Amino acid sequence: MKNLFVLLLKIAAILMLAGCGEVGENENPGSSINGDIHGDYEEIVSANNELGFQLISEVESDENGNTFISPTSLSMALSLIYNGAEGTTKEEISNVLQEDNLELEEWNEKNASLFSALQREEEQVQLHIANSIWLQDQYHFQQDFAQNTSDYYEAQQEEINFQSGDAAERINNWVESATNDKITDMVKAPMNPNLVTILINAIYFKGEWKYGFDESNTEDRPFYLSEGSTEEVSLMSLKEELPYFENADFQAVALPYGNEETMSMHVFLPKENTDLKGVRQWLTNESWSDITSQFQKSKGTVLLPKFELEYEINLNKTLQQLGLDSAFNPNKADFSTMIEEEDPIWIDQVKQKTFIEVNEEGTEAAAATSIEMETTSAPVDDPFYMEVNRPFFFTITDEETGTILFIGEISNP
Repeated sequence: MKNLFVLLLKIAAILMLAGCGEVGENENPGSSINGDIHGDYEEIVSANNELGFQLISEVESDENGNTFISPTSLSMALSLIYNGAEGTTKEEISNVLQEDNLELEEWNEKNASLFSALQREEEQVQLHIANSIWLQDQYHFQQDFAQNTSDYYEAQQEEINFQSGDAAERINNWVESATNDKITDMVKAPMNPNLVTILINAIYFKGEWKYGFDESNTEDRPFYLSEGSTEEVSLMSLKEELPYFENADFQAVALPYGNEETMSMHVFLPKENTDLKGVRQWLTNESWSDITSQFQKSKGTVLLPKFELEYEINLNKTLQQLGLDSAFNPNKADFSTMIEEEDPIWIDQVKQKTFIEVNEEGTEAAAATSIEMETTSAPVDDPFYMEVNRPFFFTITDEETGTILFIGEISNP
């Protein structure tokens, strides 16, 4: 009986947004996704957004009641894993990605098309995508898996000895460079002696508000918590003509980044007769396009909290609730098209860590998703007034593609 061994496969998808300060001198280590691929990415945008709305309803909030996740990060990580899955496991990943009977080549083409469309290189808005694969030098990926992750995701593939003294430093340096030093210590030294491969996706975004908040107008005001108490928070103030929508349950405003309005933060403030749960019921993938299409330019005043949030969630239970079951089961998982070695592989842990800071100049945020796998061997006529002084819901969206990059709830800034 041959010896059994443990394989850890980490796929880290890192999305990083920076709204103020200069981009670091480190050049992004990843290149743009192949611009020659022009697939139809609308379906993948809808699937990505649907995953986001499902996740925000399922994941647990932190000790302050806050939640901040990246559906784009998780979708990309699962898409990389999908290239190595077969059988029931492949079907379940397809279902979680919101696509039944998903053809691998078609999905990869749509991903490549979307990532190409998301690239931004403007004065006030920059968005870059990079991928890398770090493989223990004694193991081998199957040719199709290696080729697909290279062709469609432009993954930089590196052989490495994870037990060498500089292994963690090399990987962390790549991550730090790709995220302008916002994600550090992605892996710890000494590294697990049974580690076989780490796959990493990084997205870097730097955006400044199109209409900056005047710092002199920022003042401490009460923020009303859900249980009835209040906290003093710094509320920024902006009087401007902005895309705005209001109904009986909530107010909503879009705060654009850059001059071209290609990226926006959408803020949804429940009215006093409802709460975040009520707004969440309104906001679904089916209603998202209808609601955002009703935003109309209107003059008004927005008071938005300055806030900073770090959030971490284990997504195992959530993904199992969404139907991804066999992938976590050593006896049922089928990732037989990932590595040449015949040892069975299953997912041990899916974790996401996020960070966001919002201030007068813009937004800075980051998300990292890791998958660890192991084996054995209406029109508004009057000026509006929107004081975000109670729990609220928000997204960060790419307007040109409709992709929701981040989605969150702030109960206590």
